[in-house]
Amino acid sequence: MTRSQVNARDIDAIVFDVIGTLVDEHSAWANAAQRLGAATGVENTVELHAAWAEHLERRLSDVVDGEALYRPHRELVSDSARDAIAQAGGQPSTAALALVEALDDEYVAWPDVAPATAQLRRDRLVAGVSNGDLDSLARLSNNNAISWDIALSTGTARTFKPAPAAYRYAIDALRINPVRTLFVAAHPWDLRHASKHGFRTAYIARPGAERPSESDQFDFSVDDVSALATLLE
Repeated sequence: MTRSQVNARDIDAIVFDVIGTLVDEHSAWANAAQRLGAATGVENTVELHAAWAEHLERRLSDVVDGEALYRPHRELVSDSARDAIAQAGGQPSTAALALVEALDDEYVAWPDVAPATAQLRRDRLVAGVSNGDLDSLARLSNNNAISWDIALSTGTARTFKPAPAAYRYAIDALRINPVRTLFVAAHPWDLRHASKHGFRTAYIARPGAERPSESDQFDFSVDDVSALATLLE
């Protein structure tokens, strides 16, 4: 799964995916699904969680494929929760959906993130590029002491990853050379698409996230951001 190692001196910038990579998406959604289930009469919250994620993925894909107009990420999260509740036979009331309105603002960072991003930022540009909304990224940064120079939302490009425009937006906005930039994510699909745009890639294994396939080839594969920072010293 790992290609020949890139020399640390060849990396000028690091671009992180955020949701799932720097913050714990899986636990937040599992907890939110439990709250939704209790509020709407849905007993199987594991299935509710899975259906909710599937509905969101479908809505994001519709925007990426040009089959739906762009809408803010938080709206799609809420609409997907409504669809999943209805699919499970629950009652998706306004009060119940209010429980997830701020979900994108409330993720908790993995313990390694604050110190490791600060370490990486000492001698490299560090940025976040997320499908989350810009105001949510600001709150996540403030709440979790994430150390980066800037966070970009693909909403500025009116799309979501993995649309090519999302990666081009990051390259253009930051004026970076992707060949000298390490794209870091816990989502193999994100790394595959980033690689198509010339980025170097680093996979971080996070609980609840998709695992790479046998055919995936990334420049680095690490357990957390601290391990990545050590490799790049």
